[in-house]
Amino acid sequence: MKKLITIVSLFSGTFAFSQASEAKVRELIKVMGADKMAISGMQHQVQEIKKSSPDISDEFFNEFMAEVTTERITELYIPIYSKYYSESEVDDLIRFYKSPVGQKTISVLPAIMKESIEAGQKMGREIGLKVKEKLDKKAGYQNPPPPMPKKNK
Repeated sequence: MKKLITIVSLFSGTFAFSQASEAKVRELIKVMGADKMAISGMQHQVQEIKKSSPDISDEFFNEFMAEVTTERITELYIPIYSKYYSESEVDDLIRFYKSPVGQKTISVLPAIMKESIEAGQKMGREIGLKVKEKLDKKAGYQNPPPPMPKKNK
C-alpha cells in the first residue's frame, strides 16, 4: 500500500508541476505577445501568398485565418517553450517582459527584425556581386565581355 501511495504521490506531484509550468509558459506567451505576433506574421504571409497566387480565393484565406486563434497558437507554443526553458527561467522572462525595457523590447522588436532582414539581404547582394566578380576575374572573364569584332566582307 505504501508503494501505491508513493507512486500516486509522484504522479500527482509531476502533474501539478506540469500544470504550474504550463500556466507560467502560457503567461509568458501572453506577456510577450508571441501569440499575437504569430498571427500578425501569418496575416503578412497570407498577403504575400495572395499576391503570388491570385487564383486562390479570398474565402479560402478568410476561412484559414479564422482557424488561427491566439489560443491555438498558445497551445502550439507551450510544449516548445517548455522544452527550452526551465520554470525559473520562465519566471525570469516574465519579470523581464513585464519591465519597462521588456515592454520596449516587445514594441521595437518587429522593426529591429525588419531592418535586420533588409540589411542582411543588402549585405548578401553586395557579397554575392563581389564574389562573382572575383571568380569571374579568376576564370578570366571580363565584366561585361568585350564586344565581338566585326568581320569585313
